[in-house]
Amino acid sequence: MTLGRHTNDLMLSFYLKTPSGFSVEYGWGAREVDDTTWQVQLHRTGSIWGHKHVSH
Repeated sequence: MTLGRHTNDLMLSFYLKTPSGFSVEYGWGAREVDDTTWQVQLHRTGSIWGHKHVSH
């Protein structure tokens, strides 16, 4: 998948495929959650931008 940013945690990330076929996400800058002030949110998409599938 291409570089992208998730809607739920705002993490900038990309995915790698391991030799055995598993996907691994590598990311930076995720939102930090404070359990005392966090409020439930509904996200209708997985990414703000990016994370498009690429075929080889």
